[in-house]
Amino acid sequence: MKRFPIFMSLVAVLCAVGGERVRGQSSARPLAFRAGEELTYTAGYASTMLTTDVATVTFRLSEGRMEGGPAYRIWAQGVTKPFFSVFFRVNDVYETWLDTATLRPLYATSDIQEGNYRYRSRQWFDWTKGEVRTYGKNQKKGYERGRTMSIGESDFDPVAHFFNLRNLPSIGTMRKGEAGFLNLVMIDTIRRIRYVYQGREIINAPATGQVRCLKFSCQLATGDAQSFKDGSEFLIWISDDANRIPIYMETPIRVGRVQATLTGWKNLAHPFSSQLVDGGKRK
Repeated sequence: MKRFPIFMSLVAVLCAVGGERVRGQSSARPLAFRAGEELTYTAGYASTMLTTDVATVTFRLSEGRMEGGPAYRIWAQGVTKPFFSVFFRVNDVYETWLDTATLRPLYATSDIQEGNYRYRSRQWFDWTKGEVRTYGKNQKKGYERGRTMSIGESDFDPVAHFFNLRNLPSIGTMRKGEAGFLNLVMIDTIRRIRYVYQGREIINAPATGQVRCLKFSCQLATGDAQSFKDGSEFLIWISDDANRIPIYMETPIRVGRVQATLTGWKNLAHPFSSQLVDGGKRK
């Protein structure tokens, strides 16, 4: 699949920091999330002259069963705001099921609608065999594609990475300038992300106010070659507390930048202790 959809690009950015699987994390220490959690982001475009909110991205977490065992069901949707839907309508829906014991993905789906583009994909993870079976179809043109690929311990779909990274003990102890990699499982390839820890910063956003964050710079490899030359680059800030929530991200474009900001949160597993107001904790 040569096209990299708008929402997929945003999810890749939001899940861009990680690279090791959390072993036994569900029993060794409290998870950074819990069933019922909901995170909402506003995505838009910003330049020196204009800032425009274009789309909303929502993640919802619940509990269920998959393959006969307990699992977390993660539902995510990216949709354009009503005004912009007149010009270019986006309604992308992703769903991933995670094993509750290992947080590894079991099954992942996507249904993408962006303008006239329609694409549906499915991924089945078999960790006993160490492989993933994929299927994708262009709904408008009828093109179908599928592949079976070998996978390692941390080769996940983007949504699974989003939730796994939040539980990595190493996130809060990295040294400034320290780098790492993770792998994103796509329909016909596995793409790499390189990330570098840039240190701690305070982000000030309208919905959250001031938030203490861990800052990372990230780069998405280009295609099958896994080259980072001219690959997509972006920055991401993650809350410096037990929730490890992505607070803000931005990626430069030719004129201005694309950005996503946390605008809503419900049923967090831990107090939002990194949130500040005038140097004190937000009430």
